[in-house]
Amino acid sequence: MRKLINKLNSGFANKSPNILMPVVDLFVRIIMAREFFSSGLAKFKSLEDTTDLFQYEWFSDENWWMTLIDAEEIPRVLATLLAVLATAGELILPVILVVGLLTRYAATGLMVMALVITLLVYPVWTEDGLTYWWSQHVWWIMGLSVLMIIGGQKFSIDSLMER
Repeated sequence: MRKLINKLNSGFANKSPNILMPVVDLFVRIIMAREFFSSGLAKFKSLEDTTDLFQYEWFSDENWWMTLIDAEEIPRVLATLLAVLATAGELILPVILVVGLLTRYAATGLMVMALVITLLVYPVWTEDGLTYWWSQHVWWIMGLSVLMIIGGQKFSIDSLMER
């Protein structure tokens, strides 16, 4: 019985990276891209509202780190710049992620955005810890971490360029 289990496990272990890894990579790229691209589209539809969110809500004196720099809000020019950069990042990086072009770099860019969102924009601290982060953003960070580690697999431009 032990030999049979070992044979089954080794057969699966030898074949699964070649079959499953490219499929998992593609699915994770699509899932991560969809999440960020839909957010980028929403920002693009109303850049003025996005700028307002950056200036008056996300980077206001209600966030813990703004009290560290003793500021009530960020200047309008900086809020506009951040809104444009975030929108561009959320529209461009997901597209190159889906096609698998410079997958690790695209995932790293989205990881930086996810960390900023998690730690600076929506840091909801409760007695139980960072509950909002755990409910949603942890999955973004995990998915992007996988992509940063494994890069673009068989179904990517990265893979085609390596050949």
